[in-house]
Amino acid sequence: MKYNSTAKTEAMFKFSTKLFFNKNKITRLGEVALYLEIYISTKGNYARERLPLDLRWPVDRIDLQNSTLLPRMRDDQDVNDYNMIILSERAKHNEIAKMYRLSNRIPTVKDLKRELIFADSKKSVVAYFEFRRKELYRMRAISYQTYKNYGTTNGRIEEFQLDVRFDQVNKKWMDKFKAYLKAKGNAHNTVWTRLKDVKALLKVANDETTIYVDPAAIEYENRYTETPTTFLNRDEIRELLTLVRSNTLKDEDQNVLKAFLFSCFTSLRISDIYEANQGWMLSENFLMFTMVKNRQKKPKKIKIPIASIAKEFISTTLNQFFKLPTQQEYNRTLKDIAIAAGIKKNLTSHVGRHTFGYIFMTSVGDIYALKEIMGHSKIETTQRYAHLDEDYKLEQVMKIGVGFV
Repeated sequence: MKYNSTAKTEAMFKFSTKLFFNKNKITRLGEVALYLEIYISTKGNYARERLPLDLRWPVDRIDLQNSTLLPRMRDDQDVNDYNMIILSERAKHNEIAKMYRLSNRIPTVKDLKRELIFADSKKSVVAYFEFRRKELYRMRAISYQTYKNYGTTNGRIEEFQLDVRFDQVNKKWMDKFKAYLKAKGNAHNTVWTRLKDVKALLKVANDETTIYVDPAAIEYENRYTETPTTFLNRDEIRELLTLVRSNTLKDEDQNVLKAFLFSCFTSLRISDIYEANQGWMLSENFLMFTMVKNRQKKPKKIKIPIASIAKEFISTTLNQFFKLPTQQEYNRTLKDIAIAAGIKKNLTSHVGRHTFGYIFMTSVGDIYALKEIMGHSKIETTQRYAHLDEDYKLEQVMKIGVGFV
C-alpha cells in the first residue's frame, strides 16, 4: 500500500488568516485599526491571535469577507497600496505555515512571530545581528571568540526584547537594556562587554543603505572599569599541586586541574589550552603555536619555553595535551577544586594566566621577557603584572618588621 505523506502533513493542522478590526474602537473620524487574525487548529485544540498591521481605514469601507479595503473615494491613491500590504502580510504567514507543514511540524503563534521577525532582518535587530555575525565570521572579519561573544549578546537582546526594531533603538532603549542586564546580576564589565558588542553591530548596521541607526545609540557612553587581577600566591599553588598529586579527584576534575596548573606555569590562554597538542612541541623545552586570539584577523605565532613542572601535567597517551569538558563546565569545576583545596579566591580559567604573570614577575622580574612569553602586542597590557610584583615586594619588606614590635 502506498503511503501518502502529503495527506498526513496537511491533516496535522489547519491554518488561515483574515482581516480583522475591533468594532468597539472606532475613532471620531470613523476609522479603525486593522489587524491580521491568525487561526491555527489541530485536533481538539486551536489558537487565535490578532496582529496589528499599523494601518487605519474607514470602518464602512472594509470588506471583511474578502479581507480587502474598498476605495474611500473615486481614484483613491492609497487603497491599492494598503491592499498590497495586507496581501503581502498574509502571504508571509502562509509561507511560514507551508514551511512547517512540509517539515511535518505544527507551528504555535509564538513560532510564527519569531519566524516573521527573522524573515525581515532589515527591520529586526535580533535577526540582522544573527545574520551579520555569521557573515562577518565567514568573511574572517571577526575572530571565533568575537563571533561567540556577539551570539551571547544577541541572546541577551532576544531575552530582553525579541521584536525590537532598529527605529526603536535609541539612548533610552540602551539605558533600559543596560538596566535589564544589571537586574539579571551581570557584573559591571560583563554589562560593558554586552553594550560594546551592541554598539559595534549597530555601527555595522548603520553602514547599510536601507538601515538607519540613531547616532545616540552608536555613541552611547560605555565606560570600562579596571578590575583587580586575581592570581594565586605560592602557598595556594602548593595546595593545588598537593591535590593534583594525591590522585583523589575524579578523572574529569583531575584533567581540569592539570590544565589549570599547566596555564599557571606556561601562561597559555584557555582557548589555547583546548587546542594544545603534541604537534606544538618544537623541542623538549619549547612550544610553538599560533594563538587562537585574533587568529582570523592577525594570526600571531609565538614560541615559549616550557618549565619542567608544566610537563608533569601533559597527557602522555593522547595527542591532545588535555581531555576537557566545555569551558562553562571547566570554570564550574575550578570552583569545586578551590573549595577542595581550601582556596577562597574565585577561580576561573583567566586566573591561571594571571598566576603565571605573578610567578614570573616575582621570580624573574623581566617585564619585556614576560610580554613576549604572554604574546602581548603592547607593553601596557603587561604592566598589570608589574603592579603584582610591587605588591609582592611590599609583602616581603613588611616581614622585616616582624619580631621588632
